[in-house]
Amino acid sequence: MYNLDDPEIIKTFDKSNMEAIFLNFADQYSKTQEPARNFDKIPSSYTNFRNIVFSGMGGSAIGGDLIRALFNEHCPIPIIVNRDYNIPKFVDQQTLFIAASYSGNTEETISAFRQALDKGAKIITISAGGELQKLSEENKVPHFEIEQKGLQPRCAFGYMFVPNVYFLSKLGLIPDQSANFDETAEIISESAKELAVNVPSANNQAKQLAIALYNKIPIFYAPQSYFDVVAMRWKGQINENSKASAFYNIIPEMNHNEIVGWGIPRDITWRSVVVILSGKEESEKMKKRIAVTSSLIAETGAQVIEIQAKGNSPLAKALYLIYFGDIVSYYLAILNGVDPTPVERILLLKSKLSS
Repeated sequence: MYNLDDPEIIKTFDKSNMEAIFLNFADQYSKTQEPARNFDKIPSSYTNFRNIVFSGMGGSAIGGDLIRALFNEHCPIPIIVNRDYNIPKFVDQQTLFIAASYSGNTEETISAFRQALDKGAKIITISAGGELQKLSEENKVPHFEIEQKGLQPRCAFGYMFVPNVYFLSKLGLIPDQSANFDETAEIISESAKELAVNVPSANNQAKQLAIALYNKIPIFYAPQSYFDVVAMRWKGQINENSKASAFYNIIPEMNHNEIVGWGIPRDITWRSVVVILSGKEESEKMKKRIAVTSSLIAETGAQVIEIQAKGNSPLAKALYLIYFGDIVSYYLAILNGVDPTPVERILLLKSKLSS
């Protein structure tokens, strides 16, 4: 196992300096607010929606998932996330269709955008350039351009997420989140110091959890609500940054099926580490369910670790846990002896698909 407290080890594997992105991640929530707030391209005709569809893939889509989860109780119309070439049949002139692709060249998103255009949906697009921006400009579709170029989409989460939230609040579909983004930036700025490379493992919770996950099978559970999306993000970040397998599920749904599967195969159970992600506001029923679930899994021989959110607002809690998981996946990449930035197998897959 590599020493996470050795800066030379970090430099050896982090060839693209992903560490610098995480050190300044709070900026994605603070500095993106002003351009999002000042975005004035949304036409006055964008009213009377019957549904909202976010269309994207990977790191560009998960922001839509989080908006759906966070504002499900506030938004008066359904929010759907579309991850496909094709769009749902119900999309029409009363659909708010938001197409998101950091690169602007995601083929599934461009295909969905073209279909939404044909159906007369009210469209907003967001990217750092690429074909999506070009098509938007040609078709006079409101486009928000991300100024920060050259990042991996998963590392631009804040840059993509903040404008989408502002789009909905500008349209009166969800409450204004400015104060909650300020809280988020403050919490993440402080957490960046606490979880930084120069903080030794003895005092660094992210390093400690990465060590616990090393050479294990990580499984992330979270209560239904906005934390289910956080668990999905953790799984994806372990896949892409740490280059390792990981899995996730939702409580209470997993109590009705997956809980029965624990214990067999025994060797896999013993190599599994369950991380339960939670906040402070779960109901007493949910707290009891989490405690009982943890106990039953621990009895099979698997290790169970609970990570709690920081913050007051649901937005800050969810974004803190996302940040914490990103850092854990970064340290696990170093332990695995891999560069966290490249995603060579995805590039290979795209190459084979296009040939």
